[in-house]
Amino acid sequence: MNREIEFRGFDGTKWYYGDLEYNRKADVARIHTYKKDGSYDKQYSVNPDTVGQFTGMTDKHGVKVFEGDIVYVYDFTSIYASKYRGVVKMYRGSWCVEYKDSIFDMVAHPRLFFDDFADRKTEVVGNIHDAKQA
Repeated sequence: MNREIEFRGFDGTKWYYGDLEYNRKADVARIHTYKKDGSYDKQYSVNPDTVGQFTGMTDKHGVKVFEGDIVYVYDFTSIYASKYRGVVKMYRGSWCVEYKDSIFDMVAHPRLFFDDFADRKTEVVGNIHDAKQA
């Protein structure tokens, strides 16, 4: 399996994308960025709480989907076709969208499958960290 491993993190003013270095003992996170030719560029200290991993998938607009993103998922697989809003999270070893199911009043974790994205059913509308800033 060949997939792109990428992380993002926020330093309070800007998002950085690249490799992650995390010191659990000191609770310090750094994102290492690279130039277009693949050579090392710089490292940036970021808030560890804002770090999210790239899922390997893109939404219907070609935007990369990261852990912590807020997404709309258009579910056309049931007779109750609907759009729901949730947060991308790792749940039981799979990327999922966590959302509150208003019908059953419970938290649901439907998996994000690659074919869902191929069908163009998902759209990134923000992330939980920017939502807290607003």
